[in-house]
Amino acid sequence: MKLDFVMIRVAVILTLGLLGACQFTPPEQPSLPDEKIARIMADLSIADAATTGLASYAKDTLMAAYFKQVFEIHGVTLENYEKDLRIIANDLPRMGRIVKQAEALLTLDKPGTEATPQK
Repeated sequence: MKLDFVMIRVAVILTLGLLGACQFTPPEQPSLPDEKIARIMADLSIADAATTGLASYAKDTLMAAYFKQVFEIHGVTLENYEKDLRIIANDLPRMGRIVKQAEALLTLDKPGTEATPQK
């Protein structure tokens, strides 16, 4: 009788231990919305384009200043942005949508608008 009680107790402890070890943890989600990530991507692309043609040291210095400014404007740290990109990189369709959104922000010919020439 005492042996049965010990066996039941061991079985309960093992079951609880296994259930505790098998807890489901949801996948990590980015802290920034997709639209904000797309806007940051577009702004970083503009900053990169602004330094085209510069020599390496001048380009690096200006790029660092531009990137810092972009992150300040959006109220985001580089580390937070990069972390979110790593998370989204695991979802290629989502990453594709964000990149397309960023590209759309960079084009002059958006659907429903006409590009007006500068005078």
